Amino acid sequence: MDTNNTNESTKRSGFAVVLIISVSVIGILLTGVLFSGLLSTFFEPIEIQVQEKPAETIADTMPVATAPVEYALMDNYDTFISGTMNDAYAGAKSVKKLFWIDEEAELPPVANAANYGETTDPTSLQWLIDEAQQILDGQELTFSTDVAIYPGSKVTYYLDESIFAVTWKAVYYDFVYTMCEVKVAHPSQVRRYIAEGTYGSDYLYTPTTMASSVNAVAAMSGDYYRGRNYGIVVYDGTVHQVSYGNQVDTCYVDYDGDFHFTYRGEILDKEAAQKYVDDNHISFSLAFGPILVDNGVRCEHDSYALGEVNDGYPRAAICQKDKLHYILVTANWEGPYYKSPNIHTFASVIETFQVQKAYTLDGGQTGAIAMDGKLMNPTLRGEQRRISDIVYFATAVPNWSSETEATEPTA
Repeated sequence: MDTNNTNESTKRSGFAVVLIISVSVIGILLTGVLFSGLLSTFFEPIEIQVQEKPAETIADTMPVATAPVEYALMDNYDTFISGTMNDAYAGAKSVKKLFWIDEEAELPPVANAANYGETTDPTSLQWLIDEAQQILDGQELTFSTDVAIYPGSKVTYYLDESIFAVTWKAVYYDFVYTMCEVKVAHPSQVRRYIAEGTYGSDYLYTPTTMASSVNAVAAMSGDYYRGRNYGIVVYDGTVHQVSYGNQVDTCYVDYDGDFHFTYRGEILDKEAAQKYVDDNHISFSLAFGPILVDNGVRCEHDSYALGEVNDGYPRAAICQKDKLHYILVTANWEGPYYKSPNIHTFASVIETFQVQKAYTLDGGQTGAIAMDGKLMNPTLRGEQRRISDIVYFATAVPNWSSETEATEPTA
């Protein structure tokens, strides 16, 4: 190996490295000088003038301790964010919750047992009416704290964030009436149940049994469609029967929870009935009658195919007072009041409730109102008839919800 050549090569490499480093350093220095010159060319120095105060003024006005500007800004920011979050939380709390029953649900939710109550003193229930305003949404109640209830009877109620129901008895023209006023938050809470959940089933049950089986907060006997072959029967939007349509009126309930009426003779065949159902988005019908109040006006009937309208007889009716606001009514004899009204007297009392729609259901031994699965009114011969169907109202608050219980405030 040629040692001289190797050393020479090493010297040249070292010189080259030194030369490269030197050139790089010089380049950096020149770049810095040029950049400085450019800065001085494009950006003129800013002269800050400070006006001095007299020494004694400074001493007098200087605070004992001053937080840095950055801290003050952060404090203001924190205060702003905190206030904004509090406002947002308050706004979220004020938003009205909306509950509904899923159409695929096998059953509605179970009502909260703690939300039922009863009293013999209606004047003590102002708190209940006040709390119910969230559901009433400005609508007027027929029930009031100054109602004169039937002696010895109780006012029964239920309230949660999706339903308000109150039942009481009162005497009108020497007849004992039982009223159940119901207001719900969503149309899915207005429901009909037919025995076994199947149209045409031969099974029959008492109204309270059916009400309990479907978690009804409030319920009423229906038209007992299996007991007679009259009228237009609709269930789940399908017309199942049109019989003697020229003799009875029909009440329909649409998917918005509103009532519709057709008078006897208006619809006489199944095709016309299904068209009416489709055009008006009808969910189910009730076939008994007659119509008692239509658009706030009482209807008169000299005769009718069902219900012995001119004779004294235990009566039942379902009424719509306002949007998603209903009153269930029965009239029976009880205690010293041993008479029942004819259809004309019955309608005149219902008219005073200021309802928009009212329709007669099967009375006699059939007519029944239930709350929490318990019978609220006396029945003919002292026992409930086994029937095929009920109309009912259920809570939409899920079973897992931890909503505040409706309880009377303590002193």
